[in-house]
Amino acid sequence: MEKNYSNNFGFNNMASDIMVGLDIGTTKVATIIGYLNNRGKIEILGHGKSASKGVEFGLIQNLLKAQESIKTSVQLASSHARVESIDSVYAGIAARHIRTANCKHYILRSDHNALIIQEELDSMKRDVENIALPPGQQIIAIIPQKYVIEDSADGACHESLDPVGELGSKITGYYQVIMGNYQEIKKIHTCISNVNIDTEELILEPIASGLSCLSEDEKQRGVALIDIGGGTTDMVIFQNGHPKFCKVIPFAGSVITKDIAKVCNIPEDTAEELKINHGSCIPERSNPNRVSTVLRPHQQAPLKISDEQLARIIYSRVHNDILGFVKKELENSGCMKMLQSGAGLVLTGGGAKLRHLVELCQYDLGLNTRIGIPGIGFADSLSNELKQPLYSTALGLLKYGIEKQTKDFQIDTNNGEETTTTPRPMPEDEPKAPKRFNQFADRLKQTFTSLFEQIS
Repeated sequence: MEKNYSNNFGFNNMASDIMVGLDIGTTKVATIIGYLNNRGKIEILGHGKSASKGVEFGLIQNLLKAQESIKTSVQLASSHARVESIDSVYAGIAARHIRTANCKHYILRSDHNALIIQEELDSMKRDVENIALPPGQQIIAIIPQKYVIEDSADGACHESLDPVGELGSKITGYYQVIMGNYQEIKKIHTCISNVNIDTEELILEPIASGLSCLSEDEKQRGVALIDIGGGTTDMVIFQNGHPKFCKVIPFAGSVITKDIAKVCNIPEDTAEELKINHGSCIPERSNPNRVSTVLRPHQQAPLKISDEQLARIIYSRVHNDILGFVKKELENSGCMKMLQSGAGLVLTGGGAKLRHLVELCQYDLGLNTRIGIPGIGFADSLSNELKQPLYSTALGLLKYGIEKQTKDFQIDTNNGEETTTTPRPMPEDEPKAPKRFNQFADRLKQTFTSLFEQIS
């Protein structure tokens, strides 16, 4: 959304284009409106949150209910920001249908004495776009893992994350391909379109959360971000500053709530309240003498449950399923040793606030763990209400949109003064205002010089 509101809000034209991040979650829909100020920081103009209806485990089941939730959230944010209308948004995607696959591709260079240029890597990316997919699947993103460069003179090989400017006769690229169900992707576009808003891009949600929660030092040293939402647990691993591995796990906060409701025979909204107010994921850290009394429907006797009993229900799901799958995927990624010597694990999302989760992660996974609070790259005026893990994705989507549209004014993520950067030359045939999935790669590469790419 490129509109100049300088007369209303008093910020400089250079940084006056407002952007919107839209997080369509299983339990909430969050909309955040902001812009980049003259110090290279993101200012928030307004935000809105509504209960998410018609969405289960990240999947849109009822389009009418989902689009009504989106409409409510957007209207609240617009009113808060004093913006008449929102034309377009950067929306997130992460659900059970997300799948990953690994592939490699190589090219032989005719002139091994010439320096490797970006156009060669771009050509390799276009080749990878044409890989055969399972029926009904659409590529969302590609994460280059590494490049192997071979020298024809002596046959020696070496690995590189960014081979531009190097010499070699053969380039082999290794990629992780992230794909999703075409119909599920289409549902997101349809719901947003039905409330008269365009989708600029769909961004993989853990990548967005990483933008708002992770420091550059952590991404360089190696860090895993685990975003525990209502319907899914989303994972992204960074190494040397770039996304290296992504995964969506189909267990999260809502399954814990359903377990409590089933075991205790209480409604899910009552179970959610019980989880938030008295829940813990380590029974030994809970008070067996503190008992909650919960009214139950249909003239049943009130439920009396101790904090320790509640914690045992929660522990079973968190330990066996959520962290069990996280550990499996961390091991499959081949990054465990790197994370142990690097920055470890960062938890975010609404589920990250579960009591004693940090301690359980450190015990189960053997990694240093902290809670990820969004705010990196944002102005000091960011409200405490938004400095919460449940807003990590929405704030990250907003930040991504601003970085994408900002070509010569760079977001300051190190609390310094404003900085400028030379714009990347744009090919003549590149759209000025893309709204398709396959722009993810080029934009993210431009804004924080990563190797993360998206194709369609």
